[in-house]
Amino acid sequence: MKKIKKAFTLAEVLITLGIIGVVASITLPTLIKEYNKHAWVNALKQNYSLLNQGFRKMMADDGVEFIGDTEVWRAIGGWFNACDSGKNISSNDCKNFYPQLKRYFKIVRIGVGNDNYSYDAGTAHVEGVGYKYKKRNSSVEMGDSRNIIYLSNGVMIWGYYFNKNPNISSNCDAIHSAGGHMCGNAGNFNIDINGNRGPNEYGKDIFKFYITERGQLAPVGGNDYAIYEASSNLTQENIDKYKANGSHGGYCDNTSRLSENDISSGLSCTGLLIDQLNWKMDY
Repeated sequence: MKKIKKAFTLAEVLITLGIIGVVASITLPTLIKEYNKHAWVNALKQNYSLLNQGFRKMMADDGVEFIGDTEVWRAIGGWFNACDSGKNISSNDCKNFYPQLKRYFKIVRIGVGNDNYSYDAGTAHVEGVGYKYKKRNSSVEMGDSRNIIYLSNGVMIWGYYFNKNPNISSNCDAIHSAGGHMCGNAGNFNIDINGNRGPNEYGKDIFKFYITERGQLAPVGGNDYAIYEASSNLTQENIDKYKANGSHGGYCDNTSRLSENDISSGLSCTGLLIDQLNWKMDY
């Protein structure tokens, strides 16, 4: 007699596939979320190192201690001695600075957003902008129509302000005693580590830094930034105000934010991630 081979019935196969589908629907979003966090952190690490190296080389080439004394920074002109993303590329403020900056960073172009910018607060709809972004955990989309520095690796530097005169604080000794390394502000900028690919949100793929007088990056909401901002009254309570979840630092997590539309939401995630969470996106 022939042996009868047993097989799964159609009902059993469908039940098994259904179970697999349910498990996948539960676990996949978490896996994707963690994968994205890992990718964002790695990209930030790489670009944090790249930018720091560029500023250090800039100073080493000129043999100077302060970034304001480099040939690059001395090229900043104009009435206000600052090149920012809102200035025309050919303006006296920036026209000599950009070519110097390209010596140290692989800039492929400096793009100008659409000047026909409009924002409807009722519908949170943005028209005519070169770049759109969101605050931390916000559904409200903002727009920026100013210049953007595009790097060859896909990174975008936007909302920037490069200050020709870093203005060294008179309280520098006290700042150092408090553990700070920032005594002057040579500028600040936002970095989008994956360009327009999204999600274009602070704390995920957008991070904000200040540039110290010695060409080091100081994460907004981090230790150096907080001590510098509190330098006129260096109590621990005042320093803590400027840290990642302080009242002045720009809230990162969604439990401390004043509201979804709070303009500072997410700006200090950079300091939280680097200085307090040791490069772990646990927020």
